[in-house]
Amino acid sequence: MDAGRSGEGSSLVPADRVRVAAEPIRVGPAAAGHAEAHGPPKITLVREDGVVRAIDVVCSCGERIRILCDYA
Repeated sequence: MDAGRSGEGSSLVPADRVRVAAEPIRVGPAAAGHAEAHGPPKITLVREDGVVRAIDVVCSCGERIRILCDYA
């Protein structure tokens, strides 16, 4: 087996590590101690002198992202 392709931190999962389940399961990091995320993200426009300068997105899980708007 090529450790460079299926080692820790790789996105390739070896076949012997895969199992089939009848019910869906959550894939990805789970926030320890936090309730399951619910609802849509919240989107806020950040305006300066009537012009949108940024868009703030807050995920229902609490993650925040600011998208800067550049009108070049």
